[in-house]
Amino acid sequence: MTTEEMRTTNARGILLVGATGVFGRRLARQLAAMTGVKLTVTSRDQSRAGSMAAKLRDDGALAEIGALAFDNRADLPKLASMAPWLVIDASGPFQGGDYSLARASLEAGANYVDLADARDHVLGFSAALDPLAREKNLVALTGASSTPALSSAVVESLTAGWRRVDSIEAAIAPGGASDVGQSVIEAILSYAGRPIPVWRSGRLESVVGWGAAERWDVPGLGKRWVSPVDTPDAELLSGHFDVRDRVRFLAGLESHAEHFGMLFLARVLRGQWRTKGLARMLHGARRFTRPFCGDSGGMVVRVSGLDAEVAPAKVQWSLLAKNDDGPYTPTLAAVAAVRALLDGRIEPGARPCVGVLKLAEIEREMSNFSITRRREAIAAGVS
Repeated sequence: MTTEEMRTTNARGILLVGATGVFGRRLARQLAAMTGVKLTVTSRDQSRAGSMAAKLRDDGALAEIGALAFDNRADLPKLASMAPWLVIDASGPFQGGDYSLARASLEAGANYVDLADARDHVLGFSAALDPLAREKNLVALTGASSTPALSSAVVESLTAGWRRVDSIEAAIAPGGASDVGQSVIEAILSYAGRPIPVWRSGRLESVVGWGAAERWDVPGLGKRWVSPVDTPDAELLSGHFDVRDRVRFLAGLESHAEHFGMLFLARVLRGQWRTKGLARMLHGARRFTRPFCGDSGGMVVRVSGLDAEVAPAKVQWSLLAKNDDGPYTPTLAAVAAVRALLDGRIEPGARPCVGVLKLAEIEREMSNFSITRRREAIAAGVS
């Protein structure tokens, strides 16, 4: 799509950065199914972007589809002439990144959404960008992903009407046979072996990222090993829900070799490595572990506190994704956010995606995939 086409079309122009990555591809397919949208998929390589666009058209896209070579650093000055309505960043990893793309998008008059779950990126987003977003009367959202958008929406739904929230615990257990981008591994390595925050006894404390393992029962998958991971939830959700005791987020790898290999790296190397080189090696090594894993993954969110009748309550929401549909999960909140933006339902300003989307909005996007959910009361002590 040319710059002139972006300017003259009546459809809302969406520029998807990182469209050929693991999550970007899946997000592009969902956006391509929308009407009234002009979707431009990007990659640093024009041929890859073009191939992606052609596949979307061949698959019956309802949106207008274009392709563009775009580098999210070198090509930022081009945004002003492109004049998109919305820029979505699905590139990652966001750990150690800055807000240059988000800032350039707002300055170019575009709304902005990203799929970041990197704690520093999400927590610093509002202070860095909210004045500009409000000046431009635009929306900028960060964390439109499994965390904090989905995790917070689940907690909000589970605790509606409650008098007090005592604890929030969440865990993600992806299918080991599913595709994992190198950027995801880079993100894990950026904090494995280093202190990460948890909310415990009503205050921020720290644990070691990937420094311990415990077993969780994930409905539909059985027992899975999970370990502490670095997300913004401890700081964001503790304040948003006035949590009295505990907030923590965990994740597990289906392959025991991968999971306990990461624990070994966390304990021995203490985060002192160059992540790109090691991530490349670990990404390549997955060809030996994937054949022994399945294509089903899950997510669990547990909350405890006092319900509307001031009675002790402990409730669990779980997600089960089959047929390799698990990697769609981190994209669902972003799709729901696009629909809300199209309908004008999000107020201007820059902020994390907490309290922005309802769980029903995100769950609605699951209907086209092999993703089921359930909620249930659970007994104390269940893990």
